Amino acid sequence: MAKMRAVRLFAPGDLRCVEIDAPHIENEEDVIIKVKFCGICGSDIPRVMSKGTYKYPITIGHEFSGEVFEIGSKVTNVAPGDRVTVMPLIPCGICSYCKIGYTFLCDEYEYYGSRIDGAMADYIRVSADNCLKLPAEVDWEMGSMTDPASVALHAVRKADIEPGQSAAVFGLGAIGLLGVQWLKAIGCGKVFAMDIFDEKLELAKKLGADFCINVRKESAIDKIFDLTEGRGVDAAIEIAGSETAQVQAIQAVRKAGKVVLCGISYNDLTIPNKTLSKILRGELEIIGAWNSSNLPLPMNEWESSISFMKTGKIRTKPIITHRYGLEECQKAFEMMHNRTEVFIKVLFEIEV
Repeated sequence: MAKMRAVRLFAPGDLRCVEIDAPHIENEEDVIIKVKFCGICGSDIPRVMSKGTYKYPITIGHEFSGEVFEIGSKVTNVAPGDRVTVMPLIPCGICSYCKIGYTFLCDEYEYYGSRIDGAMADYIRVSADNCLKLPAEVDWEMGSMTDPASVALHAVRKADIEPGQSAAVFGLGAIGLLGVQWLKAIGCGKVFAMDIFDEKLELAKKLGADFCINVRKESAIDKIFDLTEGRGVDAAIEIAGSETAQVQAIQAVRKAGKVVLCGISYNDLTIPNKTLSKILRGELEIIGAWNSSNLPLPMNEWESSISFMKTGKIRTKPIITHRYGLEECQKAFEMMHNRTEVFIKVLFEIEV
């Protein structure tokens, strides 16, 4: 394994599958993983095609599963041959947030695929602490979806939904569709799903959404208020990363409702005066959600995601729309960037 394939970003828009040196054990707690599947996150698209990243060249990719190939001398939680997924955020362990256990808010974190080399490659070197074993019931594809499933769970938990309450999800990418499923899994009574593509709305319905609204064809706010007797939903989760959807999420909730903003937006948000008045007079809670948590208490969102995928309560297979080989990296990213096809989750099938 002296050499391997890797999808490397050399500059914004300059993405190539090239041959590079394979990683090797450098520290006692290193793990070398033979990658099986790696997903393209929505954040990868602007990172690769326009926005760029922290250094060049860099191997992209942070949503992945693989087989443990080699371990450092002090690694005890995994062994060669184990099937694993990997949390992409590497906390510093010494900042004030790490000291209180909020590692997902670390001030000086590293991140596979954007700050250090990622998993769109035959092999990746990771920290043993970031590895989680996959049960036999969770196959390689499902394992690569643990990160978006955990991000969706993190956002849903921020909404603090009680059984029987109502919620709206704006944006039906992979995280949005996983969010719909989490809401139903925790007993949400009415789930409203919003998007601009009928294909995604049809899938949301199959995955448990009670009401699906194409916001290009009708007013999501009017429909939500009609179906909630003029009250609005108890919580809204925005995962589209759209300024329009962010404002609509605020408009959709009842007084004293919660709005969770999870979608990554690269544009300024201008809040109309009427919407701002609703925040003030309705005493709304606007909550940010970023990434996910692996804290052991009150729950580990990664372990919960794996457990729910294992039992079939969270379904990831219907969300996967495209599969590519590493050599097709430019084709895959151009399709997503230019939106020449309707896609949800796009995977690189690296080795099976």
